[in-house]
Amino acid sequence: MAWFRIPLFLCLVLLPVTGAVADLRVFPSRHYRVNTDLEAGFAQDLARRLDGMYDEYSRRLMQFETDPNQPRADVYLYTARDRYLRFVGPGMRSSGGVFMSSRNALATFSDGQGRDNLRRTLQHEAFHQFAANTIHYPLPMWLNEGIAQYFEEGLWTGDGFVLGQIPPRRVRQLQADIHAGRLLDTEKLLSMSPDQWAKALTSRSATRGATQYNQAWAVVHFLLNSTYPTDGGKTEPMRPRFIRLLRLIHEGTDPDQAFVLAFSGNYPGFQDRFLEWAATLQPTVEATYIERQEVLADMLVAMHSYGRWFDDIETFRNSVARAGLEIQYSKGQIKWSSGKDTSLYFSRIDGDLFGPTELYVQPRRSAPLSDVVCRCLPKNLLRTRFYKVADRIEHEVLIESTAPPARPMTGPMTAPVPR
Repeated sequence: MAWFRIPLFLCLVLLPVTGAVADLRVFPSRHYRVNTDLEAGFAQDLARRLDGMYDEYSRRLMQFETDPNQPRADVYLYTARDRYLRFVGPGMRSSGGVFMSSRNALATFSDGQGRDNLRRTLQHEAFHQFAANTIHYPLPMWLNEGIAQYFEEGLWTGDGFVLGQIPPRRVRQLQADIHAGRLLDTEKLLSMSPDQWAKALTSRSATRGATQYNQAWAVVHFLLNSTYPTDGGKTEPMRPRFIRLLRLIHEGTDPDQAFVLAFSGNYPGFQDRFLEWAATLQPTVEATYIERQEVLADMLVAMHSYGRWFDDIETFRNSVARAGLEIQYSKGQIKWSSGKDTSLYFSRIDGDLFGPTELYVQPRRSAPLSDVVCRCLPKNLLRTRFYKVADRIEHEVLIESTAPPARPMTGPMTAPVPR
């Protein structure tokens, strides 16, 4: 089942239903008040991530003043989807999360989404809240959803977020949509109203909704990370023009006119340049390794269902190779397979197999399967953890720093920090 996030400006005032907010624990953070029935450690991790994401919004959009006296936004994190629906209303049945603008509150749930999807949902919906409180003037749908997805893909390292990620699944979606001719014309995408945007989400097929969300993400990524040619034969980054677009909207300029002032009204030319860029788009290294970790986790769960578990990566690797294990994935019309060459998921980007100190399993008390640890990034490692949900095993991928803890500063404040 495909769950879509509900656009910011379609949210109605919904009163909590009795039982939807009772018995929720409250975890206050710097910017949020987290109301939840999730396990305490998980809820506290989400609160830290939300604060980190808020700081990232503020840093990236420093041109827009934030009110230091802004009250904490309420966040409602439910385990059960049914309880979430009692809070937000049955009309949100197709949603995986929502920001209710009139209450300045976010809500989502974990059942059926998994922890990683829940985290991405929060990063997405929290941007809508930030935009409502800082940019104020309603953003056009493509821009509001595109930026939210840009932040949604940010990777939390424990110290901050790594933005600009390009997950393989988004590249697959984009290339499939281009090949099938499903992308919207630029002018049509830019002028879509909230009602027109929502109509695609309630259509018989989820394909149209998935296409427009992913296209909005891709256009924002294009504007933030591309260059354009100048009259002098040089190139300049588009990012300053993107910030100008936001500022013009913030000042009350009509969004369509703001786009023309920030970029141009040559929509066909813009579409051509976007498609040229999209044709060469490649996943980022971090996002590629994360997807490979997810495939390894699915392979471990599959082998476990046949009564097999492993104490070392080499035995696991040899076993899946002998079994010819291939995992099939499907999301809407996008279908792909892990492939018959299982060595890919045990290898670095350059194709060489990871050594025993780079990719290994590590037992964790009370977990149904050992963690899978990959030291594949210069400053961070990836850790896949497994947990039991009802009668199934789910997993999450966490990013941890490999740097030693900072040594405490001693002496006067003007003294150099020891290294």
